[in-house]
Amino acid sequence: MHHLLSEVTPLVNEYGLWIIFFGMMVEGTTMILVAGILCYLGMLSFTFTVFVAIFGAVAGDQLWYFLGKKYALKLLNYFPSLKKRVKKLETSVQKKGALLSFSGRFIYGGAILFPITLGVHKYDHKTFTIFDTLGVTLWSFLGILIGYMLGTSSELIFGKLAKVWHFVLILAFVVFIAWMIKKYLLIKKQ
Repeated sequence: MHHLLSEVTPLVNEYGLWIIFFGMMVEGTTMILVAGILCYLGMLSFTFTVFVAIFGAVAGDQLWYFLGKKYALKLLNYFPSLKKRVKKLETSVQKKGALLSFSGRFIYGGAILFPITLGVHKYDHKTFTIFDTLGVTLWSFLGILIGYMLGTSSELIFGKLAKVWHFVLILAFVVFIAWMIKKYLLIKKQ
């Protein structure tokens, strides 16, 4: 693990927060956990990482919202069955838009789907932004905290994996040698 960290450290030091910012513009679940582990390892500041994650996620959600508002209906013309389903969501979006805005990051796939859907149905942008920011803030803090806690056990896990990996390599080598001997003996018999 230390060899891997020594190679990754310069990259994280140079671009870590930018990677997190842009990674949060898309789904971000893996990104947020890795960010927490990097915070535990001392490679990133916990506080800065939380703020960067929040800004990246909000920026991404705004982008998806406006793409949905401006372009999604035009694209849906190419998918009539999908367009019907999106149209059926309209009343649900108007009634539960705040909940969708808040919970988008907590539901797998929702980080992109919910802002686009809210944009398509022209849900109130101000309300979307307020509830989205609240949800993203909670999600970013909790996600980085969970990653941080995973980081506390990562050294133990990777240490044990290294021991298991050595055993697997030795076992594979022994099996390979046994197979080669068997093959040699079968050829010699013929």
